[in-house]
Amino acid sequence: MIAAWLQLQTCSYGTERRPAMQYCGLDLGKKSSNFCIVNEKRAVLREGKVRNRVDELARLFGKLPSMKIAIEASTKAFWMADRLRDMGHEPIVVDPGRTKAIGAARIKHDKLDARVLAEICAADLLAEIDQPTEEQRLARMPVVARDGLVRARVKLVQMVRSMLDSEGIELKRCALNVFVDRVSDLWDELPEEMAQAIKPALTAIHMLTDQIADCDSRIAESITRDPDAQLLMTAPGVGPIVAACFLMAVRDPSRFHSGRDVGSYLGLVPSLYQSGETHRRGRITKHGNRQARWALSMAANVLLSVVKKPSALRQWGLEVAVRRGRKTAVVAVARKLAAVLWSMWKNRKPFEPRLAAAV
Repeated sequence: MIAAWLQLQTCSYGTERRPAMQYCGLDLGKKSSNFCIVNEKRAVLREGKVRNRVDELARLFGKLPSMKIAIEASTKAFWMADRLRDMGHEPIVVDPGRTKAIGAARIKHDKLDARVLAEICAADLLAEIDQPTEEQRLARMPVVARDGLVRARVKLVQMVRSMLDSEGIELKRCALNVFVDRVSDLWDELPEEMAQAIKPALTAIHMLTDQIADCDSRIAESITRDPDAQLLMTAPGVGPIVAACFLMAVRDPSRFHSGRDVGSYLGLVPSLYQSGETHRRGRITKHGNRQARWALSMAANVLLSVVKKPSALRQWGLEVAVRRGRKTAVVAVARKLAAVLWSMWKNRKPFEPRLAAAV
C-alpha cells in the first residue's frame, strides 16, 4: 500500500506542470517607464506604466516571478538593469541601433515600443549589450565630466573667435590653455562693446581651463596605480587621459576576438552600404564610446605631428597621409592604434616599434 502511494506521488510530481515563462519589455522614460508582459505565445498578460523609483519598481516587479526583461539602451538603462537584477529578474539591455522593429514602425509610441520589446524578447531576437558593473560606470565618471568641460570650452572659444573675425580682428591659432592670454594681448584694439561682450566668455574659459587641469591631475593620479594603464602608456602618443578612456571603454580585452572588432566597437571603421551592384563606403560610423574615439584621434594626431621616435605605426600613418590626406591618416592611425593597444593589453606586452608587432 505504501509502495502504491509512493508510485502515485511520483507520477503526480512527474506530471506537474512548471509555470509558463514570462517576458517583459520596458521602454524607459525620464520619470516613468512603460512596461508590457507577455507569455511564451506572446500574448499580452499585463501592461502599464511605472515610475523610475526603487520603491515603485519593487512594488511591481518584486512580486512577479523571475522573467527576462528587455530594456532599450539609454542613459538610465544600466541602473535599471541593476535594480531589476536585485529583484531576481534577468534584465537584458538591447542595442537600439539593431532593434529595427521599433525604429521602423509607422505608428510609434511608448506603449507600443514596450510591447514590441516584449515580443522580441519572447522570440529571443535580442541584440544584447555587454553591461558594465556599477563600479565600472562610476570609475568612468571623471572621464565623462572632463569630456563635457572640454566641449564646453571649445564652444566658447569658437564663439569668441567668430565675434573677433566678424570685425576683421585676426587671432592666430594657439593652444586652448593660453587662449585667454592671446585675446588679452589684443584687448586695447577691441571696441568697447565687443570687449564687454567677450569678457564673461573669457572668464568662463579661464575657469573651465582650471577645472580641466584639475580633472587631468586626478585622472593621472589614479592611472599611476593601474598596471594596465602603465602598460598602454608605453605606446607613442598615449598618455594618462588616452589610457584611461581606452581602458574604461573596452573594460575587458577578452570581450573581443581581434583588433578589428575593437575599432568597429569604437566607431572608427567606415560605414558601408552594399546591395546588388551598389558598393558604397562612407564616413566612420562613430558608433560606440565617444570619449575613447576622441582620445585615440588625439593620440594619432600627436603620433603623426609631435612624436619623433621612429616606429612602424608612425611610418605607416605618414604614408597614408601622403596618399589620402592628413584627416584620413589620423582616423586610420587611431583605428590601428586601438588594435595595437588591445593586443598589448591582451598579451601583456609593451609597445614594440617594429613592423611585425606594430602593424
